[in-house]
Amino acid sequence: MIFPILPLFAKTFNASLFQVGLLTAVLALVQFFTSPFMGKLSDKYGRKPILLFSIAVNTIAFLITGFAPNLFVILIGMALQGLGTAGVLPVALAYIADVTKGHERSRYISRVTGTFALGFMIGPVVGGFLGSTSLMFPYFAAAVVGVINLIVIKTFLHETVKARDHSINLREGLINIKPIFHGLKGEFGVMFYLMFAWAFYIAHLSLTIPFYVQDVFFFFFFETGLLFSITGTTAAITQWVILPRIEKKIGDLKTILLGITILSLFQLLVPFAHNVYLFIVIMVLSVWGSATMRPSINAYLSKKTEKGQGAVMGLLFSFESLGRVVGLIVLGGLVASTNLILPFYIVTFVLGIGIFLFLRVEMKRVSKSVR
Repeated sequence: MIFPILPLFAKTFNASLFQVGLLTAVLALVQFFTSPFMGKLSDKYGRKPILLFSIAVNTIAFLITGFAPNLFVILIGMALQGLGTAGVLPVALAYIADVTKGHERSRYISRVTGTFALGFMIGPVVGGFLGSTSLMFPYFAAAVVGVINLIVIKTFLHETVKARDHSINLREGLINIKPIFHGLKGEFGVMFYLMFAWAFYIAHLSLTIPFYVQDVFFFFFFETGLLFSITGTTAAITQWVILPRIEKKIGDLKTILLGITILSLFQLLVPFAHNVYLFIVIMVLSVWGSATMRPSINAYLSKKTEKGQGAVMGLLFSFESLGRVVGLIVLGGLVASTNLILPFYIVTFVLGIGIFLFLRVEMKRVSKSVR
């Protein structure tokens, strides 16, 4: 609801394009630093209290932003949103891992991320409708949704971590970059890079595409919103219906490779689509690749993790946040200079590195273990 409203809301305080990008980057930076710690907290103290805390922080952040008298207060609200969201999706995925067995985990993780995609499909439409009356209304509506979530979780969600794990060390503190470096060098380093590359693409999708379609196809708010609704629907259908069947037939690793290959191929082809209908088809196919890739990475790591689901999912979310930050910084400068073609090639290059690493490291490791 609030994502498409933020630039307009910030502009009421005379914010520049750079400052709007900075606000979004602050949210992602806070997620980057705090996600591993929030995941560890859920491993030690339980999923339910961390979910309650995170959603409460998010709710407060929405209210602070909605009542913000200046850009500095919006910045505080965005930082709090970063802290809140750092403990929502990673802990939710860890919860799914707690209550499912290996063979069914992919299906339920796909449904969680599919529901997430539905939120991105419906939310902007609701936010746009509420924002047409007042740009503050979407923030207040988001706070109401937060309160409803708190009530539902408190009342109905059962805890899955039955006892405190005293072996988990929290002395490093809330902001600690060491696990991130160790994670990149460790067993799951390629998967963490793939999540970084996927998030880099998402930053491109949210930042470059609205300007690109306006410049090339003369889209306005309605047409752009419709395009994102189509891509959101594609992602939701893929993750709810199609993806579980693909993963069951070819497995998580081959599904990841299929997704990133299709995503990178069709991102490369976008600038060559001079017809609007061909452009939409290519965008739908690239989003299909994205929707196939992301939950498969989550499922693969979850199955490979015997202990510390929250920590691993938190670390994965850190690399996702890092990809968003780097994407916003790198691509934001190009968009500001009205170079709207080069971002597609840069995204393809970043994804291409992921394909190379995947084939060179991950697939070789699997073939060796089979032997």
